[in-house]
Amino acid sequence: METLPVEILEKIFKNLRYSDLKQASAVCHLWYDVYQRSSFMSKMVVHFKKELTLDTIDLFLRSECLYQNVCFTSIPFYDVAKSKRSICRKDMIYEDNRFVEKIRQFLVKLADSVQMLSFCKCHLKRGRLIEFLEIIPELKGLEFEECIFAGDDSNHTLSLPKLKKFNFKYPEDEIQRFESRHVYSNLVNNLCNLTKLKVQLYVNEMFGDPDSDLWEQVKAVTRLVKLHKKSMKSFKVDSFNDPALKKIVFDDDELQLEKVVFGELKLRKDDQVFYNFIEKQKKIKKLEISIESNIDANNDQYLKAICDQLQQLEQFYYDMSRNSDSGLENLQKLKKLKNLVLTKNRNAIGLTEHCFDHIYMPNLKSLGIYYKELQLPAVRQIPISFPHLKALNLSECGKAVTDETVQLIFQTLPEHESLDLSKCKQVTERAFLGTTKISNLNKLKDLVLEKCDGVTDLSLAAFDNPALKSISVAMCTRITNVGWEALCRQCPNITWLNASHCRNFDDQSANIVATMLGELEVLNLFKNCSVTNEAVYSLVENCRYLEDLCFTKCRGVNMKKSEYFDDKMNRVNKGCLINRKKTSS
Repeated sequence: METLPVEILEKIFKNLRYSDLKQASAVCHLWYDVYQRSSFMSKMVVHFKKELTLDTIDLFLRSECLYQNVCFTSIPFYDVAKSKRSICRKDMIYEDNRFVEKIRQFLVKLADSVQMLSFCKCHLKRGRLIEFLEIIPELKGLEFEECIFAGDDSNHTLSLPKLKKFNFKYPEDEIQRFESRHVYSNLVNNLCNLTKLKVQLYVNEMFGDPDSDLWEQVKAVTRLVKLHKKSMKSFKVDSFNDPALKKIVFDDDELQLEKVVFGELKLRKDDQVFYNFIEKQKKIKKLEISIESNIDANNDQYLKAICDQLQQLEQFYYDMSRNSDSGLENLQKLKKLKNLVLTKNRNAIGLTEHCFDHIYMPNLKSLGIYYKELQLPAVRQIPISFPHLKALNLSECGKAVTDETVQLIFQTLPEHESLDLSKCKQVTERAFLGTTKISNLNKLKDLVLEKCDGVTDLSLAAFDNPALKSISVAMCTRITNVGWEALCRQCPNITWLNASHCRNFDDQSANIVATMLGELEVLNLFKNCSVTNEAVYSLVENCRYLEDLCFTKCRGVNMKKSEYFDDKMNRVNKGCLINRKKTSS
């Protein structure tokens, strides 16, 4: 092993669990250096929420763990109640100096490892934000979602030369939205090469004067696209209604995108600018588009143009509004398409129960349909039109998904690996007790049955499928300990379990899961009021590979905040909780 090249060691290490990886790093200096490389931190995400305290940060400062992705959610980096704003619109910001210093120490510790930094619904002082970002110049990804910024604009600009990904979403309040636009301007002056840009715009062509301050966001995004058009491969924008931005994106010959997401794209009946765009962007492999055309327009023409021009498409998310059966037939022109999602927004739709009758796509591997009015004959046609499906999502297709539908899937798609039947309330236990059992899908790895009222103990007893790795039965309220024991016995290799909002899940249920699912990595017990501290102790002590344990809003769980973050969020120093328990007893 000592003579193996570093590249081979990296491949070996990437397949190890975190606990084994840490032990392997102690073998020699070479292995430790390989372990320290950031490529092994990609699966390790540290989440901080509003419960963040000084003691919690100390846990991470003492830990030897390094993280690539750090996410702050709903954290007031300054005290909103004590901070005030004068009539002159100048902020008097009150900060906890000890808290700020701890955050600074935490970022300094992770300066060499962190690659992605996210702020969601946080209160941030502008100058302090720049200071934090200067600590991690190697940052490659930055996200702001609904953050509120205070204080004067900082004279400093962002200095993140290796930044590749940027995601920005405005807060809901209009005034806070107005005061957040400076983030775009700061980013424009940053010397980097963006490859992924995801932004949100709230200005549309009906707003008024294009020279007003609110249009600065549009101008800044336009400059961002211009500056990074040679390196940018992915572009996502919501509320894409600004003519100036449309022009710079659609008409620029140097912009060669591979992934494009347009939310609420408003087009005229015959929009030549859009046709020119898809004619130029031949390299697009992933396209997500929601077209809000005029009421008298038919979107078949746009779908036909996309299928004719974008022959390299591999993933396609398309809003079916104002499309007809004949329009969907164009999809089979996409010979390289692997993943297809068809959805519908609030507008009228012309699809019928025969919408898939004239489609044949033998290469399609994954299909998702989000359409409540889908009819049963259309679902029966799916195995014929898409014979080699590996993944099928019929979430919310309530009318078409019945016990007969489930039995049909079990019979005709034996190679299936993923099945989602969320919110299909017509499904009962008969779907799983019929002549064809779920065991016929001997390659099934992922199963989602959220909010399926018909899933009972008898249903779970029929799940004789050792291949199953992930299952979600959230909001299935008729499952008792008999069902949990049957599920764990029949499917012992489950690593991901979502049992949130299951009112009968209690400490005994947790003990069953803990002792029978030895490979469990993720468990969601959100809002299960019968769970207490004993359930948490049992899970932590028995599930050695557990990485994420969620018991948020479980009223019976009353743990200290240090224990909460230590074992639920990041499992830093796993023995800490066990030692505390032994000491207290």
